Amino acid sequence: MQRRGEDRFGFSPEQLQLELSLLALERQRMRESGSPGEVLETNRLEIGRRQYDLSVALIQRHLGRPVERAA
Repeated sequence: MQRRGEDRFGFSPEQLQLELSLLALERQRMRESGSPGEVLETNRLEIGRRQYDLSVALIQRHLGRPVERAA
């Protein structure tokens, strides 16, 4: 059973926002240290996935039911 405020994967919007903040901080550090483009791209894709997850989690919280995820 999922707790109120969590999506069906067990992440609350607050947890996802924290994760996004950490990913953004990591990206800034990678850019400052001159990390290769492939590493930055992996980070960028993960940020995009977490932004999508956050959107779904917020919608679910306000609808009160699970949202079908896009493929």
